[in-house]
Amino acid sequence: MNSMSFIAKVDNNGKLNIQLPPELANQELDLVIVYQSTQQTKSEDIHDVVDSFYGCLEDDPILVEEQNQKETA
Repeated sequence: MNSMSFIAKVDNNGKLNIQLPPELANQELDLVIVYQSTQQTKSEDIHDVVDSFYGCLEDDPILVEEQNQKETA
């Protein structure tokens, strides 16, 4: 038994088109469809998201203590 996971859109008539990999062509398959509705969210440009975090830690620097370690050759 194998499984696939993907997000698909159902059209206004309730039809869903599924395209399977070519290696499954001309085979009889037993299919089970399990579905969960996804929430429609406003997709933002990744650059806008990253830019919104720019400089957020400028007042909270990351400090690293130096450790005395012997180098081995």
